[in-house]
Amino acid sequence: MSTIAWAQSNTRVTSDQVAAAILASPNASSQLRDYANAIGNLAMFESGGRLDVYNGSCCYGVLQMNTANIASIRPPITTEQFRNLPLQDQVNAWATVMSQALRTTAPAQLAAMTTFDGRPVTPSMVLACVQLGVGNCLTMIRSGRCEGFNDRNGTSICEMADRIDGVTRPPVANPSPSPGPGTGWTLTPQTPNTALQNCLTDGYGNCMSLSSAVEAGFENGSGISMSQLRNTIQMLTVAITFLICASMLLAMWRQYADGRIATADLWMGVRQVSMVASIILIVLTVA
Repeated sequence: MSTIAWAQSNTRVTSDQVAAAILASPNASSQLRDYANAIGNLAMFESGGRLDVYNGSCCYGVLQMNTANIASIRPPITTEQFRNLPLQDQVNAWATVMSQALRTTAPAQLAAMTTFDGRPVTPSMVLACVQLGVGNCLTMIRSGRCEGFNDRNGTSICEMADRIDGVTRPPVANPSPSPGPGTGWTLTPQTPNTALQNCLTDGYGNCMSLSSAVEAGFENGSGISMSQLRNTIQMLTVAITFLICASMLLAMWRQYADGRIATADLWMGVRQVSMVASIILIVLTVA
């Protein structure tokens, strides 16, 4: 990210400003820059152009970064700090994640198609693919239909693309997350061990790994991340280990000063204490 400015910023931005920020971002891939205007429209759909918006479950900012992606920002920041970032910094963070996501199988496969389910594949559809989760997008592609995936609000990737573009299409009756193949894209038959399985999702419909779901739930419930808690526990363990070792060494020195143990016994005790302390520190480093 660029240098972070912590000043409060509750202003609304326009789609043109978001598009300009994408073009100016050092983290945006050439493909993402090609999609700049569509990303500007995406921001209006996602947040109405508000930099400080929170959707109430998982996602923050003008382009709705989820908690797992915000946790990957370096140097680390909190979700509240992210909401207060200026437009360019929010876009830089989002561009880092999305540039990587666009190189994964599902969006690359979708972008290579001319049409999908009887409709043109546009930049907005590819953006909706990564925004709603590449795992969910792969579910849609394998089904051959736009309605192959719908988020918890009943929104499909194609519907999200339409809203980004401001296009109104007739509603699809009884959308289902797992219908049979449609007529748009010819499916390659999938064997049971290669078909995408159901997954845990965040509040916005994105597939999450079990570890990511646990970390997000822990952070939402406790207010701190699991990595912060782990670092705190490690620091406390090091401090306690140091105090115990110091106490043992002091006790041996007193015994030596009183003549109750020989010099050889003193050095043997020092080596044993040092070995135990080293093992504990190595374990903490690896953990």
